[in-house]
Amino acid sequence: MPDHPDQGGVLEVTCPCCETRLTVDPVSGAVLGSEKAAHARAGVDLKDAKRVLDQETARIHERYDQIVQTEKGRGAALDKLFKTHIEKAKDEPPPRPIRDIDLD
Repeated sequence: MPDHPDQGGVLEVTCPCCETRLTVDPVSGAVLGSEKAAHARAGVDLKDAKRVLDQETARIHERYDQIVQTEKGRGAALDKLFKTHIEKAKDEPPPRPIRDIDLD
């Protein structure tokens, strides 16, 4: 695989923490280049601070609501799975306990 990003054969990865784009050689694992992401707050004037804070607050509340909905659905799915396993267990006889003599 070539070592240069413009020739292909490299991986472009975005860091989940700082959103920096990294160009990585898959063979050696070396980072060939990086581009820092532009921050949303860069270049914001103090006059726009309230608008920016409102937007971030709305984004946070939207993400929170999305997480709550996901967890509600997850709980219901786990309850259903638990009930099906309980029903299966009622039909099967309980397993015999393992005794020390069985292990010899």
